[in-house]
Order: sequence, then structure tokens, then C-alpha cells
Amino acid sequence: MIDRALALEVFAEAVAACDPAARVREALAEPQIAERIAGAKRFGVAIGKAAISMASGAGRVEQGIAIVPGAADEGPTVDQALPPGWQRLLGPHPEIDARSRAALEVAWMIVDGAQRGDVVIALVSGGASALVEATRGTVTFEELRTVTRALVAAGAPIAELNTVRAALSQAKAGGVIQNSPATVITLAISDVIGDDIQVIGSGPTVGPWLDTPNEVVDVGMANLARRSQAAEILGRYGLSVPRSVSAVLAGPPEDLKIARDDLARVVAPMQAFSRAAAAALAERGVDAHRIIAPLSGDVGIAAVRLAAHTDAIVAWGEPTLRLPPDHGEGGRAQQLALELARLLAGSERSALVVGSDGIDGPAPMDRPAPAGAFIDGRTWDAIARAGIDPNAALAHCNAGPALAAVGALVITGATGINHADLVILG
Repeated sequence: MIDRALALEVFAEAVAACDPAARVREALAEPQIAERIAGAKRFGVAIGKAAISMASGAGRVEQGIAIVPGAADEGPTVDQALPPGWQRLLGPHPEIDARSRAALEVAWMIVDGAQRGDVVIALVSGGASALVEATRGTVTFEELRTVTRALVAAGAPIAELNTVRAALSQAKAGGVIQNSPATVITLAISDVIGDDIQVIGSGPTVGPWLDTPNEVVDVGMANLARRSQAAEILGRYGLSVPRSVSAVLAGPPEDLKIARDDLARVVAPMQAFSRAAAAALAERGVDAHRIIAPLSGDVGIAAVRLAAHTDAIVAWGEPTLRLPPDHGEGGRAQQLALELARLLAGSERSALVVGSDGIDGPAPMDRPAPAGAFIDGRTWDAIARAGIDPNAALAHCNAGPALAAVGALVITGATGINHADLVILG
């Protein structure tokens, strides 16, 4: 059995090993990118949970904004953690609100103000989808939130969720930078299976022009194809949508043709965190098998597959969680941890299940936001002895209070990285 102290030590070392600032510095030093930015005025826009660290790695800019999740609405402010030229702006997460539009306006001002011959360094990480937003047509923010919630509750994977978001958005699929006269270099940290840069954060700074630089691309037709995909996804889940959403999805293609010479790189793949965790375990003499295929599909099924391993393992991914109408508190990692507590009950085995970003699910009202949980063969019975029915907690997706009652929750605070969920089972 891997004890809690060791598991948390490994988690902390993996966070340090995946430092976004270092990944950005390395990418900007690559010859192909270094040649592009040499002698040019540099502007910056960083969006996502790792925005502060990524901007730190980018260095000085003429003007830059780092948009990160935060509760306050104070406008752009100087942050001592950022290099000269950068400011910090707090935005909403996981759902859009009025600050999402305000943040987009700031980003547009910076990238559209850069001139031909200048370079915009765009830094994108998980969480970007909620941080900048402007809807298409007459779709309201509340309507977009409703559609997004329905997809999440239905268990839609992030790629499908972001396809629908992009179809209804002016910010996604390159919308943040498509009108900028400057060259845009996008560096992304992946939190999506497959590391598709157009899916990470819904691709706010990358568009269909990436495949054919300097050639005219019919963006209107590309957007039409995306709207068709979004309509198919919504129909497949049997979701009814507001008329405004249907109108956008059924609308004609825009007359929008663009030629750009941008460049984009994924500087840290989704697997980076699990690799770092496996390496940290090996350094401590624990021979853990790292599962290459990502966890996906239903959380309960993922738990059964994990529990079937008899050796120590490191796994990663983002299984889906279908929420019942009367769901309680908790996130995907907490639900998976409670499922494993049931399957490992009475054994000498244990598991750490955490989000690499340090935040799992919506923040509870009366306690700190957990990253996930550490469970072992005693956790399931301990919950029952605490007067909580663990089976009911699973059925109602109310894992948070059940795990909190026995001290199983893990609180790390935001880590500044976002590479999916991590499972260490031994």
C-alpha cells in the first residue's frame, strides 16, 4: 500500500516537474520560433489556469494580459509574479459570466492593437473556455450556460463540449486573434485527450488557417461545419435548446475569408503529469506501472478497470460523470475515489485520485475546494460508521461530504497547471 504522505509528496513533485514557465521558455528558444520573434515587438495574451506561470516564462512584452480564474472583479492589475508589460485579470470558472465578455474585450484590444511585423505570444491552458466569451446571434450567456450544463450533466466529453461552445462563440476557434494584423504564436498546455490544440480551451487563438499558412481560408465554411457538428452532438444527447441556439446552428455561412501566417505548439501534453508522477515514484523505489491509455468513459466503469490491477499503477485522464437531477457535492475525482473505496474495501490497497489543477468540481459552500481524495481499504466502512450511507452518496454524486466526514479529502489549492486527473493506486 502507498501511504498518503508518499502519494502527496509525489503529487507535489509532479507539479514542480510540469512547471509551465519552463515549458514556455523552452518553446520560445526553439529556432523556428526564436527566428519569428527576433527583433519584433512582443505582445501577450495568456488565458487559463496556468496563465500566470506561462506569462512568467514568456518574459517582457509591450503589453500583455494574463486572464486567470478568480472570485473578485477588479479589472486589470499589476502582479509581481509577472514580467514587465503584463497585467493580471481575474475571470470566472467553470461557468461564464459578464467578466468573460469584459476579459475578451481586453484581449481584443491588445491583439488588435499589435501591428503588422509585431508578434502576439498567445498562451492557452485548461479553463480558458469560461474566461473569455462573447456569444453569436441572440444567444444569451444564460442560454449558453444552460446548454453547457446540460452537456456536462449528460456526460459529454470535453472535445464535444468545446465543439458546441465554439459553434456558439465569437471567442473560440481563433476568435480572439483572427482580426489581429500581427503574427500570433500560440503555445498551449494540454488538458484534453489527444492534445488537439484546437480543442484546448476551445482554441481561442487557433483557427482553420493553421494548416495552410499565408493561404486564403474560407473560415465561414469552417464555422458552418462546426455548427453542423454541434447540432449533431446536441441531437445525439437528446437535448432541447433555446430558439436562439437553434437559429445560430442553422444559420448560413458567413462571408469570412482569412489568410494568416501563425504558428502553434502544444508545449506540454496531457500525459506530462502522469509521467512525472511515475518518475517520482520510481525515484522512491516504487515500481508503478504507468497506464498509457487515458481514463475515459463512465467514472464507475473506470473505477472497475483500475481496481482490477493488482500491481501499483499510475493512471491519468478525465472519465465522465453523469449527474442526476438531485446530485450533491463533489467532482469527478471525488466520485472516482469513492467508487474505488467501495471496490477496495477490506483490502490493503490505497489510491490517491486528484485533479492536477488542484480543484475538483464546484467549490463547496462551507469548506475549502478539494483537489480530490486519498482512500484505502478502510475508507468505505469508516464512512458508514460516520452515519453516512456511502452507496447513497455514490448514487446521488454526493461524494464530497462522505469523504470529508472521514478526512479523506485532499486540499492542495490551485497548482497553476492543468493536465487532467491523476490516479496513484497501490
